Amino acid sequence: MKTALPPAFCRFLAAAVALLALAASPLRAEEGALPNLAANGAFTTAGEDPAWPAAWQKEKDGLMTWETENGKRFLRLVSQQPGQYVQVTQAVPLSPEIKGIDFAARFRTANVKFGASFTCDARVRFEFVDAAGAAVKPSPGDAVFDSHAKDWTVMTRQFLVPEGAAQLRVALCLNHPASGTLDVSEVRLTKMSQADVDAIVMAPILAAKKKADDEAEVQRMVVLPPKTEAIKVAGNRLVTAKGTAVQLHGVNVCSLEWSAKGENIPQSVKVALVDWKANAVRLPVFPGFWFGRGKPPQSTANDAEAYRKIVDDVVAMAAGQGAYVILDLHRFHAPEDRDVEFWKDAAARYKNHPAVLFDIFNEAGGISWDVWRNGGEVKDKPKGGAEPRVLFISPGMQGLVNAVRETGARNIIIAGGLGSAYSLEGILQGYALDDKGGNGIMYATHFYNWHRNWEKHFLGLADKYPIFVGEFGADIKKMPFVPAKNQEDPYTWVPDALGMIQKYNLNWTAFCLHPKSTPVLIKNWNYEPTPFWGDFVKRALAGERFPMKNLR
Repeated sequence: MKTALPPAFCRFLAAAVALLALAASPLRAEEGALPNLAANGAFTTAGEDPAWPAAWQKEKDGLMTWETENGKRFLRLVSQQPGQYVQVTQAVPLSPEIKGIDFAARFRTANVKFGASFTCDARVRFEFVDAAGAAVKPSPGDAVFDSHAKDWTVMTRQFLVPEGAAQLRVALCLNHPASGTLDVSEVRLTKMSQADVDAIVMAPILAAKKKADDEAEVQRMVVLPPKTEAIKVAGNRLVTAKGTAVQLHGVNVCSLEWSAKGENIPQSVKVALVDWKANAVRLPVFPGFWFGRGKPPQSTANDAEAYRKIVDDVVAMAAGQGAYVILDLHRFHAPEDRDVEFWKDAAARYKNHPAVLFDIFNEAGGISWDVWRNGGEVKDKPKGGAEPRVLFISPGMQGLVNAVRETGARNIIIAGGLGSAYSLEGILQGYALDDKGGNGIMYATHFYNWHRNWEKHFLGLADKYPIFVGEFGADIKKMPFVPAKNQEDPYTWVPDALGMIQKYNLNWTAFCLHPKSTPVLIKNWNYEPTPFWGDFVKRALAGERFPMKNLR
């Protein structure tokens, strides 16, 4: 049985999570906070050099100037050539009663580009030292200035003061970037309240308890009796044996396609099904891990049964919630014989399981519709006028369907189209798949905030076949393989995409419940929704309707 967190612990945890994050909020000076420990923190007073603010030291190379704009003074640091280190510092004395520091800075950046590594950017560094000038550990990690903050922005940070620290050295710097300008108009360091100190001290204890509770909840969900009803295709809908319509809506839970152990898979499934109210999880898998062969270029093979056990647990968790798992063979280009091998094994394992659907091939492309359906020669695309070479003979999507059905599995099969699964046009042109003795085939599209002509590519099928939007989404981060001008703002695109899916009653799983697999639904492993994507999806899963203003 799960033990509830005491109310005091909950308050501590909430405070710790909020306080440890970097945030854009007003400087504490504007809230009537404690005096600033940093001398001349607003850069208003000149030092011995009338062209430079008192209490701040110029260090390293590069350009450092004291500027004025609309009556406001600020420091400007400029990297004049790639790889320069530009730094301005202050040593702040600390009295023994100071146990924690609230840091805030108002800044803006221009043309900051990474240097030799991703740490070569604009940042502020902190170091605690004792009375003799020796470093005292632990020192806080660097805080990174947003490289896209063209307008004045506020960064905040909190950290504890270690025993023996007599001074905090603060360095505003351009850390060997390829280029960049950093403006800072105010720096504030104030004594942290005792309540905040206590919250940060308690945070690791609470985090460990929460992790233990989450693991206990996952184990409880794994052993719940299944209650998912089997579904089949009926026209353009999915229905139960009683004829009740079922519409799938959920998220992709990623990482088993690149990691033999996965990354927070059980916790993500729990969040998706319980906290976000999804009734479906799309689970991408990689056949090399499934068979214990590892994944190139890594040569270490994983334990196949340990990998399959993760998938089994996801299926059990979904079944106990009355939900569904879309098992996605996460491969690209065109089906191969090894994919037939996978489906003969995986389909036999989950044969006729009411909670499992088979997404037989993630994203096909670079082949004809005839090869997509019927198989045949898959050739490369050589440069310089050379003759194409045959890479392999594909069994086609029909070959994968046949492999599944030969096991006796009647589970619904999902087949993505061409153009990285975006286009389903060929299905209405004679390339629909034959289902032999199964519960039907649903066709899948994947689309993102640079795809256009929805009606042409997949909505034309919606009256005849059930459509599954296996992947879709938008990110504020631009994709490097798509021209930036073609990528629509998520805040205009997402409501219309969700509205279109709701209007046409499409099945869907948004991509992706992982903080580093873009488009990201969450900011972190606390599962905080991203405002530009995850928040919309969570609201849609909770039942909110979105009007479709424009059809792309």
